[in-house]
Amino acid sequence: MDTQKIIVAILVWIWIGQSATAQPDSVKQVLDSSIALLRAHALHRQRPDWDYVRERAYELAGEATRWEDLGPAISWLFQAVDDYHGRLIIGNTMLGWKRTEPPFLSEALKEESAKGNRIVRMLLSGGIGYLRIQGMVEGGLPDSLARLEADGARALIIDLRLATDSTISSMLEGLSPLLGNGYFIGNADCTGRILDMTKVEAPKGRHKLSTGTPVVVLTGHGTGRAGECIAVAFRGRKHTVFIGEPTAGYTTSGNGYSIVSGQVKIVLAETMLADRNHRTYPRNLIPDEWVPGGDDLSDYSKDKKMQAAISWLTDFH
Repeated sequence: MDTQKIIVAILVWIWIGQSATAQPDSVKQVLDSSIALLRAHALHRQRPDWDYVRERAYELAGEATRWEDLGPAISWLFQAVDDYHGRLIIGNTMLGWKRTEPPFLSEALKEESAKGNRIVRMLLSGGIGYLRIQGMVEGGLPDSLARLEADGARALIIDLRLATDSTISSMLEGLSPLLGNGYFIGNADCTGRILDMTKVEAPKGRHKLSTGTPVVVLTGHGTGRAGECIAVAFRGRKHTVFIGEPTAGYTTSGNGYSIVSGQVKIVLAETMLADRNHRTYPRNLIPDEWVPGGDDLSDYSKDKKMQAAISWLTDFH
């Protein structure tokens, strides 16, 4: 009887040992696959020393026995390719890298953002129209431009400081009278090779606010995703200047890959925005005239970016 107990105990011990070693094998598979996919597809894959990256990743993985324990190693991998949008997704758990100095919104912009999604338009003195795209806006731009035209606007300030996740196609369509017909935004790979360009078609007919209208585009840390796409679409346009602060930094597009039979997924940045002149934006968009802080959407006479915009348009005339 004692012999049988000993044999059973040995078998249980062997079974536990086999189960314990099976998980680290899959952990190694996730780590190896992540390294291979980043090395093959990441936008900034040409930057790092991959031998060192791999060695350091394994050091950070340590004795991880679960996929979720790979946080430090995965963070390091994404940091090595400057990808703060990428994620390793394990069920409801997401592992990635966060920038140490993320963009921030001023208190004035936070207060305005809390009011929700909307389009704000007004006519300022001197025939200057003002158009603010705030949050997620899916329509209303054509009507807003038409009303500003009817009010006598001869120049325009497009405020993208709070423009985020709107549908890009509808935004481009709404602003197409100002852009005209052509290819004004696209995607490029790590070498700058253009992969695709989006065609914009302006509505037929004559518009007072058109391709020749002087435009100031206001940007800031709250200009993200769709807002950055719209800003890039205006890059290279005649009679246009960008004033404010650098955008939020969501100018890349990602792709997803399955690991371990689909149980784990990795999403990584592979392409970056490009403008009409094929200039690329691997991180964000830098304004022509940098005006830090000074946001005051409740009193435009105190808003430094607005005053800089009005000054530029006044001098342009």
